[in-house]
Parts: sequence; C-alpha cells; structure tokens
Amino acid sequence: MRFGSIGIRAASRSRRAEARSGGFTLIEALVALALVLAFAAVLTPHLFQSRRIVTNADSRVAAHVLLRALLEAPFDRTGMAQATREGALDGLRWRVVTVPLPAAASGPDAWSAYRVVASVAWGREQMISAETVRLGHAK
Repeated sequence: MRFGSIGIRAASRSRRAEARSGGFTLIEALVALALVLAFAAVLTPHLFQSRRIVTNADSRVAAHVLLRALLEAPFDRTGMAQATREGALDGLRWRVVTVPLPAAASGPDAWSAYRVVASVAWGREQMISAETVRLGHAK
C-alpha cells in the first residue's frame, strides 16, 4: 500500500495551478484595454456636444438678460418716432425698433402708443425677441 504518494501528488498539482492563475494573461489585458477604448470612443463625442450645449446655454442666458435690459431701460418719451437702434455687446448683436401705433387722441400734450420690438442675436442664426407697448409724447 502506498499511503504517502497520494497526498503529495495532489498537493503539488494544486500549487502549480495556483501559480498559473495568479495574474492576468495577455489576452485578458488586451480585451480589457479594447473595452476601455471602445467606451472612450463612444463617450468622447457626447462630452464635446455637452460642452457646446453649456456654452450655448451661457450665451442664451446672456441674451435674455440683455433683452430684458433693453426693454426695461428708460428712454426718451418726448421725441419718440419710428426709429431703429442697433449695437453689439460681448458678442451679442441687439436691435430695438420703435413704431408708432394709430392714435385716437391728438393735441400738443397727447400721449401716443408705440410698439417697441427688441431682438438679440448670437452665434449662428440664434435670436430671441420680445415686444411691448410704451407711451410717449407725439412730436
């Protein structure tokens, strides 16, 4: 009967198997690298697009602020007539158009209604506009 040889052989085999399975093989490392590169290739365009969206959002907020400032700014009510004012500020192009509305009252101290249209443009074909009615003295 051989008692000692059965246990020794089994132990030596398991040590060799453990020594081989201790790290990654070259194939496993290449597959992992390929997966990381595939994810990077898919995500990179989305990251650049999100950057454009954030930049566009900043421009849109600045345009809204300028538009509100143009409409809320005090202006000369004594000599209002059909007029156009234009300008640019920090890459935003703005325009304010004043058009008199048909008046029912007349006289030297009569007030007239004016349609005021303000618009702000930025970037490629991006524009917002708003309009209001203001009162002013007719000339």
